Amino acid sequence: MSRLFISTVGTSLLTGVARDSGPEISHLLCATANLRENELDHEQKEAIKGLASKAETILLGASVSEACRRSAELNGILMYYGPGLRDRANSQDSHFLISTDTFQGQITSGIVKQYLLNLGWRDVRVFGPPGLSTKDSRSFTSGVKTIVKWCKEEVSEYRKRGYHIVFNLVGGFKSLQGVMNTLGMFYADEIIYIFEAETADLIRIPRLPIRMDVQPVLQEKTKIFLLLENGYIAQRDDVQDIPEIYLDCDEAGSCTLSEWGLLVWEENKRSILEAAPLLDFEGLIYEKSFVKDFERLEKTRRADVLATLAQVALIFKENGLAGLREHSGLQYKNYQGFGDKEIGHFRLNQDWRVSCRAEGAALRLRHVGPHDYVNDNP
Repeated sequence: MSRLFISTVGTSLLTGVARDSGPEISHLLCATANLRENELDHEQKEAIKGLASKAETILLGASVSEACRRSAELNGILMYYGPGLRDRANSQDSHFLISTDTFQGQITSGIVKQYLLNLGWRDVRVFGPPGLSTKDSRSFTSGVKTIVKWCKEEVSEYRKRGYHIVFNLVGGFKSLQGVMNTLGMFYADEIIYIFEAETADLIRIPRLPIRMDVQPVLQEKTKIFLLLENGYIAQRDDVQDIPEIYLDCDEAGSCTLSEWGLLVWEENKRSILEAAPLLDFEGLIYEKSFVKDFERLEKTRRADVLATLAQVALIFKENGLAGLREHSGLQYKNYQGFGDKEIGHFRLNQDWRVSCRAEGAALRLRHVGPHDYVNDNP
C-alpha cells in the first residue's frame, strides 16, 4: 500500500547548528524567525544561508541515527520506516513537507527534501501556504485556512486513490501541530509523535471514527458560507444565528470564517450545494435562458456553478469585468461581433462556460453549459 506522508517542518536543523556557532547567530534566528526573504537585509540573509549550508553539509553526510537527532521531522519519518529504510524509500510513497511562509521555513524544508530525495524517494514536495507564520494571529489564521482547503482538495484525492495517509507531527511549531492534529482526525489514517526523551519510541495514533454531520445552519446560510469561503468580510448582521465557533470576528464586528468553520463547511459543502436551488447573489441577474440551463443540470454540475457564482459576484462587485479578466481561473473574455452589447463569457472549468453581459453595476447571466453550446448561442 502506498503512503502519503505529511510532515510539519520546523527549524530544528538550523537551531541545532546555531547552538554550536555561538549566541549571536542563535539570537539572529530567533529575531528573524517569522520574516520572509524580502524582509531580511543582506547581512541577515547571508548569515542564515551560511548556517543553512553548514546544516545541509552535516545532514547529507550523517548516519540515520545522526539525522534523527538533527531533524525532528526526519526523526518521525525515519523511525516510522525503521529497518530496511532504503528499500522502503524506493516505494511509491509521497511526501509533503508543510513549511511556514518564511525564509527559515523554506530553506529548512528544502534541506529536508533533499535528504529524502537522496534516500530514494522520488515524490517529495514542499507546501508553504502563503502568509503562514507565527508572526501574528492574522497571518497564522490565513495560512491555516489554506491548509484546511488543501487537505480537502489534495489529501482527499490521495485517499480516493487508496493511499494510507500519515500525519507526522514530530517537527514543526506547536501552534501548527495543534491545528494539524485536529485535521488529522478527519484526514489521516494515523498520526505520529515522539516524546522529547532521547530513548522515546514512536507514538502512533490510529484514525478515530469521526464523522461530521451536516448542521442545519449550513443549509440555512449556504449563501453566506459560500461568500465567506471566497474572502467576503461579513458584518454581524450577516452572520446572525451562525455559531461563534465558526467565525473570527474583530472588535469592529467584521467577521470571516474561522479554521473550524472552514473545516466544517468544506466537509459538507458538496452535498449542500448539490441540493441547493439557484442562489441570488448581489450584482448577478439571471436571465430566463440561464435559469432554464441551470435547472437542466445534474446536481454535481449545479454545485460547481453555485460555487463559481459566489466567486464571480464578489470579484465583479469589487473590480468589475477587469477583475474577472485578471482572474486566472475565470478568464473572462468578450465575444466578437456583438457590437456595443459586449457579450462575454467566463470559465467554470476547462470545458464549461457562462455567457454574460455587464449592465451598470450588474452582470446579466445568459447561458451556462459546455463550451460549444454556450459559444454557439451566447
